[in-house]
Amino acid sequence: MGQQVARERGCVACGVGGNGSALAREREAVWAEWLAVWLAVWVVMALARERGCVACCVACGVAVWVLTGERVETEQREVRKGRCGQSLWKLRPVIRSEEEHTRWDWPSRNSRIRRTLSIRLVVVSLYEEVPQFLLKGYEDFESRKSTFNGIMKVLKADNIHAIGVYGMGGVGKTMLVGKVATQAIEDKLFERVITVVASQTPDLKKIQKDIAKELGLSFLDEDTDFQKAHLLRERLKKEKILVIIDDIWSKLDLEVLGISFEGDHKGSKLLLTSRSRDVLVTDMDVQEKFEIGVLSDKEAIALFSKIVGDLAENLNLQSTMVEVVKECARLPIAITTVANALKNRNNLPVWKNALQQLKRANPTEIKGMHEKVYPSIKLSYDFLTKEAQSLFLFCSLFDEDEEIPIAFLWRFLVGLDFFQDVYTMEDVRNRVYTLVESLKASCLLLDGEISDKKNKLLMVRSSIDLGKGSNMKILKESIGIALFETNFGELPIRLEHPKLKFIFMANRSNYWPVPNPFFEGAKELRVLVLVRICAPLPSSLSCLHNLQTLLLSDCLLEDVAIIGELKNLKALMIYYSNIKQLPIEIGQLTCLQLLDFKDCTKLEVIPTNVISNMKMLEELYMNNSFNQWQVDGESNQSIVRSNARVSELDHMSRLTTLCIHIPNAKILPKALLFERLVRYEILIGANWDWDDDSFINEFEFSRKLKLDLDRSFQLDDGVKILLKNCEYLDLAPGKDYKNILYEVDKDGFPQLKHLYVRNSDKIQYIINSIGVQCVAFPVLELIYLLNAINLEKICHDKLAMGSFQNLRKLEVEHCDKLIFVFSSANLRCFSQLQEIYIQTCNLMSAIVGVERIHDIEVNNDLTTDIMDFTQLRSLNLQRLPNLMGFRSDVESQLLFNEKVAFSNLEKLFIIGINNLKTLWHNQLVPDSFCKLNQLHVNNCENLMNIFPPNMLRRLQNLESLLISDCNSVEEVFEVRGANVNEICGMVPTQLRVLTLINLPKLKHVWTSDLLSTLTFQALREVQVSNCKGLKSLFPASVAKSLEQLERLQISDSGLEEIIAVEEGSETVQFMFPRIFSLSLELLPELKCFYPRKHNSEWPSLKFLEIYKCDKVKIIALNELNSPETKELDYHLSIQQPLFLIEKDTLSNLENLKLDWDDTMNETYGRLLAQFFCKLKVLKLYCKNDRSTAFPLAFVQRLYNLKELHIIDFFLEEISPCGLVNNEGQYAGTFECLTELKLSKMPKLMHLWKENSQQGRELQNLEILRVYECGRLKNLVSSSMYFQNLNTLEVTKCHGLISLATSSAAKSLVQLKRLRIYDCKRMREIVTNEGEGEAEDEICFNQLIFLMLQGLPTLRSFHLGNCSIKFPSLEYLTVTECPEMKIFSNGVLNMPKLKQVGFGENNEWEDQREVSVEEDVNSTIKRYWEESYDPCVRQLFTEKTNASTSEAGE
Repeated sequence: MGQQVARERGCVACGVGGNGSALAREREAVWAEWLAVWLAVWVVMALARERGCVACCVACGVAVWVLTGERVETEQREVRKGRCGQSLWKLRPVIRSEEEHTRWDWPSRNSRIRRTLSIRLVVVSLYEEVPQFLLKGYEDFESRKSTFNGIMKVLKADNIHAIGVYGMGGVGKTMLVGKVATQAIEDKLFERVITVVASQTPDLKKIQKDIAKELGLSFLDEDTDFQKAHLLRERLKKEKILVIIDDIWSKLDLEVLGISFEGDHKGSKLLLTSRSRDVLVTDMDVQEKFEIGVLSDKEAIALFSKIVGDLAENLNLQSTMVEVVKECARLPIAITTVANALKNRNNLPVWKNALQQLKRANPTEIKGMHEKVYPSIKLSYDFLTKEAQSLFLFCSLFDEDEEIPIAFLWRFLVGLDFFQDVYTMEDVRNRVYTLVESLKASCLLLDGEISDKKNKLLMVRSSIDLGKGSNMKILKESIGIALFETNFGELPIRLEHPKLKFIFMANRSNYWPVPNPFFEGAKELRVLVLVRICAPLPSSLSCLHNLQTLLLSDCLLEDVAIIGELKNLKALMIYYSNIKQLPIEIGQLTCLQLLDFKDCTKLEVIPTNVISNMKMLEELYMNNSFNQWQVDGESNQSIVRSNARVSELDHMSRLTTLCIHIPNAKILPKALLFERLVRYEILIGANWDWDDDSFINEFEFSRKLKLDLDRSFQLDDGVKILLKNCEYLDLAPGKDYKNILYEVDKDGFPQLKHLYVRNSDKIQYIINSIGVQCVAFPVLELIYLLNAINLEKICHDKLAMGSFQNLRKLEVEHCDKLIFVFSSANLRCFSQLQEIYIQTCNLMSAIVGVERIHDIEVNNDLTTDIMDFTQLRSLNLQRLPNLMGFRSDVESQLLFNEKVAFSNLEKLFIIGINNLKTLWHNQLVPDSFCKLNQLHVNNCENLMNIFPPNMLRRLQNLESLLISDCNSVEEVFEVRGANVNEICGMVPTQLRVLTLINLPKLKHVWTSDLLSTLTFQALREVQVSNCKGLKSLFPASVAKSLEQLERLQISDSGLEEIIAVEEGSETVQFMFPRIFSLSLELLPELKCFYPRKHNSEWPSLKFLEIYKCDKVKIIALNELNSPETKELDYHLSIQQPLFLIEKDTLSNLENLKLDWDDTMNETYGRLLAQFFCKLKVLKLYCKNDRSTAFPLAFVQRLYNLKELHIIDFFLEEISPCGLVNNEGQYAGTFECLTELKLSKMPKLMHLWKENSQQGRELQNLEILRVYECGRLKNLVSSSMYFQNLNTLEVTKCHGLISLATSSAAKSLVQLKRLRIYDCKRMREIVTNEGEGEAEDEICFNQLIFLMLQGLPTLRSFHLGNCSIKFPSLEYLTVTECPEMKIFSNGVLNMPKLKQVGFGENNEWEDQREVSVEEDVNSTIKRYWEESYDPCVRQLFTEKTNASTSEAGE
């Protein structure tokens, strides 16, 4: 009995605990007594975090005994030492950063989470509230509406920056703020919405890092806490952001982290949730607070009834149901949990028993947790089977809210003997899938969702030191170790953990071997996972006689023969490794049931009979791996011994799963093998590739076949079996085939779901049904036809009823002889189509060929010949040069006539159809196109207009409109005619994004004022580019309604005014309260924003770009209210400026790009600066006038300026000496700058004169970029102060002989990134010239990245004898430097550098290892000797001489 309990309960990971000892039997009573109550405590405390835990073993310091068998009282204090427990046996999960993913993205660097074969580990029923990604299940309760509306209103208020939401655990706080976040995104209230979770024991650094990561900001390991806070604070100021911090339990000092929106917060806000009102009001200083209460009785009953379905109408259960709901205390989480546990149970005793359990359970004393929540949690868990409970607990090994492919999960359970009465791989897989469904049905486990993050698998980390004596007692009692963020170089020599059942270990960075004796003290090990190790495998591996699962991923392997000694191994998996040959000893694994070599692309040798010796093998995976099967009668000259033959598989009677590539179809296994297969993925033919997501999306289709079809083996019985049974078929037919059905399969492919036919020059029909009437493709969901250049019809002759009845998506590409996609006679068979994608079919004249004029039969009713595609949601037609219309009976160049209807079409893409002149008939079917949400029209040369008047009333759902490269379009919205108001009425559109690009004949977006027809109040973004015929953009009535407009971008067009004049108006007022970005570029005819007197307000404008708009007056003081101005007639033609400046007109502007000339210097000068007091980024372009002075008077008064870009100015230096303030002292101009970019300044020779005190102005500079300054002689000199510079880039500065002197280089103490590119005369980076011989050292302490590229005369980094140290350098690239034979003459120290990148022509594919025996000098010299002969060096010299002439000009 003790063993049984230990197996079922004693081990969270494997269910194998205890050895029948007296201790185990003694603990059995403890388990029986404490399991129910303490399990609830353990899980719920773990889930005090918003996203925790079925993905966290011990998140907040409870239930340690679930892993080790120890009592909570003795271990709870230890748990609370670190962040949610940092001991090995607690398996605390930690989410990786993107940077860490780059170092180890396991199991696949290329794979991506897709579809639903993964599970998201979140326990809904154990949440205090539902997580954000469950927003799809959000219930819009009446009791929540006022709170929701109140929060949304406060988010729009300018004077409130911190908002709080509070309520008891399980009441739905997270769900509500998730809905708020979604609505805020839809309403474009913020540029970004970021959500993080605090929890009971918040990790402030992780919160800071997570927010930074979402903002694209990364911290370096060397950054201090102060620097990180500064970086984050400055980054947050650049956008309008909503930061949601969920589940706050105590005061968080966000200011220390750099998270603060007080003062200059640009409209950004904090939204906080907590169970405590006092925490929000007193500790977090929220300005507005909202309480979330429980549901009303009516809402609680309705929610419960919705989940249990028809059982709610069962009279025998109704009275009990009311009491059950009452016991759930109107808490959504409790109601959901209990309802899901009872929804499939229609026996009254079960319900009464549940009610009794709910009434008996006592609340656990945790702050803020309602006394009714815990019984519901325990009830849900107790309803699980023992196996489901064990799986539930095993899942706690994984990271919170984790995406875990089920294919990954069940492989590990094989080695742990997790289940009773399960003996085969197929049984294990089926049992796991079944249990996962059970957990999902109980809302304890959720379906995985598609994520834009990279894959995160098994990210469990423990910081414990395995060799530390104080931890040895704990470790000896542990059954599992998970170290997925460790350094193998610091592992102890030997483990002393006799009870260990599983080890998951991943090396943090570089490959490293495991010590030979390491596993000698862990002989009970059953599962071993090692990531990023290198050869040789430790000799102690042979001691693991009980090992049943071994996984080696991303390893540098050579000889793996030692694995052959693991005689009890059931599952062997080697992924993403460089193994080249499988040793013959592997054939000794006679108990092996699963062999998996995914992505071992270098594996070329498997000796004969190694696989066939594995008589117990059930599953064989060689995805993107070995395919060098030996052909009988042939010898492989490149391989010493003969390779495995496919025929060996014939004798493996237990094989049920097979994933292999057979390049030669003549060596197929016998048909009997294929009959036994339950699932397979088989590639037959030389040119097939494996899908990237074959692991994550494993067996989305149980039977998948990619086949080069040839008559020579089509009659093979094995091929027939594969074709008949496959669900996914990718077919490349040979030259002898003219149709797929019935030459390939005469039964109509009854099980096929996806069909791909590609690269055939003979196929005429997919189906030739003449004389044959079987149902074709009855379950097919997708058909994709590519490069079938001789295809004439998809279906020839009439189809049998039921054919294609399940088809959802049709794609056709490069089928040059296809004239029609459908015939009208067969159209009824395609009634379920939801997506149509047709591209590059040169002869296609119509989508539907009308073969009969008389009425067609639909559902046995005779109707008109209108073709209604009722299910179609997306229609994409591209590059169809001969298309005349959707139907073949079109009388003119009209795409959609009155005989087609699309009542549910949402997306329409029309690209490259030059015959079209009109899109829509003037009398369309009612409600056709009324759900259109997105319309893109591109490259239709003869199309003249987009929306005629009759279409305007159908645009109420249109949100995105893009028109581009249509040379004949003259108008977009045609609003004219005597009866236009009667035709379209007043239509409020939902158009949010309007994009017009390259429309040379466009005269009007709207042909007249739309005051009485259309409103565009939802418009958010407008982009107009290369519309030379357009004179104005908006009618005045449209412009007045643009209160939601956020971004306006106009470039390279003929506009004379932005808003057309409104006749009869006096001074006009334009309000743009939400525009934050305005860009006007290359508008040579632009004269004004509006030609008459007007006022405009831009309170949110942050980004302003005005470039090459030579006729417009940009800024003037607002004198409209002066007495002289008031007397002027408002029709008087006076050129109006873009902006009439008052004190607050552009007060929030942060980023300005502007043309500058001396006229502006004289006109504005010092004046402008006082109106741009918040400006942080300034880009100034010189208007091609060599005499234009740099506007110092303007720039020096921009006291908040952080970034300055100077382009095209003819200056010899940036700042003249002698600039003084009113007190006669030196006045700093650039002291606040953190980034400076100088570009295309042909006369620039130095930043400041040598020994000038102005060099101190750049002491806070962090980034310096210098491009195309051909005369620059000196950049980093001894008079410059660059002590904060971390990034330096120099490009095409041909006057530079060196970058810095050795003394000046010492000032670059913070430099982390240095890139020198295409500087033709640079001989060395650091020089001693002019300073005498330096005797000491130069140390670049912080430099991590160094790139030297396109430097044909560079001889060395330093030609002197100084010692040079790079203690932090990790990345060194040297390309196109043919004269560089050595890095430095002096002593060189680069302890962290492992590789040097070399290459030519901007390529650096050649990565050279820096071995222990040689330094970087030797590595460079070796490469130079191998790569450059005298002719190549001469070529570089000639190229250099020809290209450096500009340096002297």
